[in-house]
Amino acid sequence: MKIRHIIASLGVASLLIMPAACGGNKANKGGEDAADIEAAAMEGREAARIFLNRQWRDTIELQRQLLEARAKQSKFSGAGKQQSAAAFDSAFVSTLRTVNPSVARELDEAAETMKQEAGSK
Repeated sequence: MKIRHIIASLGVASLLIMPAACGGNKANKGGEDAADIEAAAMEGREAARIFLNRQWRDTIELQRQLLEARAKQSKFSGAGKQQSAAAFDSAFVSTLRTVNPSVARELDEAAETMKQEAGSK
């Protein structure tokens, strides 16, 4: 699998994950408590570990796993639990940065490139 495809897939994933992370400062409308938020963070860490510990045969498999992580996160935002969704995202990205900084760096670079390309259109 080519590194270019991996970087592109990571960029797509970051664009899927970032909107919820930015919405974490909204009012607590979902009845969230500290336990809900911590549970979401634990799910984010686990999703990142699954992502980091697999060998990808191709970019399709990589994208599928990223979409699975996004689906886990979306159950929080879909239920109006924006703080939990933000905790999931934060823990996912933080775990990536801690366990494999090079993957996190590539993810950040790909996301920035995609934002710049989207802004120029």
